[in-house]
Amino acid sequence: MSADQRRLGPFVLEEKLGAGGMGEVYRATHVETRRVVALKVLSAKAAGSKRIVARFARELEILKALKHPNIVRCYGGGRQEAEAYLVMELVSGGSLGSLMKRRGRLAWETVIEYGVQICDGLAYAHEWGIVHRDLTPANLLLSEEGQIKIADFGIARVQYGKRLTATKHTLGTVAYMAPEQIRGAPPVSHRTDLYTLGCVFFEMLTGKLPFTCDSTAQMLYHHLGEPPPRVSSLVMDCPIWLDHLVNQLLEKDPLKRPHDATAVAQALREVHERVAAGAGMAGHAATGGPSTLKVSGKNEDKAEVRKLLRKKKRKKGAKTPFYERAWFLAACLLLVVGLGTWLLWWKNESQLFAEAEAMMADNEPIHRRKARELCEQILERFPQGEHAGQAQQFLDTMDMEKAEQRLAADLKHGRKPPSEGARLYAEAYNYEQFGDRVTALEKYQGMVNLLPADGNERPYMNLARRQIAALTGKTDLAADRAQFLEARLDDADKLSAEGKIVDARSLWSSIVTLYGDNRELAPLVKRAQQRLANDEDDASPKTSADEAPRNGPGD
Repeated sequence: MSADQRRLGPFVLEEKLGAGGMGEVYRATHVETRRVVALKVLSAKAAGSKRIVARFARELEILKALKHPNIVRCYGGGRQEAEAYLVMELVSGGSLGSLMKRRGRLAWETVIEYGVQICDGLAYAHEWGIVHRDLTPANLLLSEEGQIKIADFGIARVQYGKRLTATKHTLGTVAYMAPEQIRGAPPVSHRTDLYTLGCVFFEMLTGKLPFTCDSTAQMLYHHLGEPPPRVSSLVMDCPIWLDHLVNQLLEKDPLKRPHDATAVAQALREVHERVAAGAGMAGHAATGGPSTLKVSGKNEDKAEVRKLLRKKKRKKGAKTPFYERAWFLAACLLLVVGLGTWLLWWKNESQLFAEAEAMMADNEPIHRRKARELCEQILERFPQGEHAGQAQQFLDTMDMEKAEQRLAADLKHGRKPPSEGARLYAEAYNYEQFGDRVTALEKYQGMVNLLPADGNERPYMNLARRQIAALTGKTDLAADRAQFLEARLDDADKLSAEGKIVDARSLWSSIVTLYGDNRELAPLVKRAQQRLANDEDDASPKTSADEAPRNGPGD
């Protein structure tokens, strides 16, 4: 440990990652395990405030209960003299806010991809009766794989617990604050987070906040009474259904917002289907339609949106039965969770594995998450057990699927592969897709020899092993790579002769890209380059006098 590094408990503090009203966040390393984490340290000034200390303790209490892939994990907390700290998962991809500062507004497809993840995390927190109350882009972190994680539950409220906010005292970020948060009535609920989510969606889609004001008072006034502009009035490519969803999330009356985060996630997933029906603003403009957004002029479409996103209101004056009240549902939830945890621990190895095996047979994300929990339980309790090896195989399979999906998303959105293993796998896969199985096998085998058996690169090493097994049985390893390229060049020549110039150029370009650095194949690469050059010459306009256009036969 260098002299300028500070130690706090069992952790060595490294660079500062951020700072806020409650304290500072550092990158830190556990001295014994060398595990890298984020350490949230309560500042000395904040430590003198009983309210802030209570809020800090509540954040620890909340985060330890929340275990979801779209929520930042909290591993615990500690104290050293007057300093208190939280030990949290390190999310190193920056925040959604910093991403938007670099790129401006995001494509609507990206908004949907991130939005579904945010909603999944929110729905989980809301099921526990937890309202975030400060869901801003700065508190939405991105992993290097592009996964959204909700952070900073410092001012979260447990709906069924003790309120930490003093009467008439407002907490939150003004630019994203729901009307009921400002007024203090009706009480803050899960729909409060949905209004904030609407502000975040608006900013992602347009690059601007719903309201831009010169003062805090003016901002609060606009949130309380002014209707926000439509996304469609600022950007032309927003699908109509996404525009309507954002508008409904920003309703002043909480009861007019979607019923819950699960309903919002479902609506987001359906946007792609609606887009196929021509709901985008650009499509309306291209057909000469009005620039104001309408739903094809059909009232039934609007009714369908309302039906999807909001349950029917309870009749005015109707009393809520005790079994539908919040306290009763919360008590039942805690009882079920506690009983489920006890039963899970009580089961023997064979019972746990049988349940994990059944969960693995279904591709539903919720079942895969359950399978992961069961497999981790097996390895923790029965590391030398009969099913430990199979449990590890299940975990490897899930990690491979996750790595493959994230790599595909990165390549689709033009992002660099997140690691060297991902880059090598993408390179080998390109050869396989091109048809050169010999080179693909060599690349995959090189990955197996190079990458470590454990750690972050393990999923890509296992993906390489999977492809080796798939290719070995149907690939002639003695095949001459030069013969393969000769055949592909002949195919390109035939395509060119048939007038399929685009397909021919694609083949020639692929040969130059994939084999340009291979000295043994340089003559074949040169042949492909010549074909590309000749094709460009043939496509250039002729200017000789003999080929000058004539006006007619008597010219």
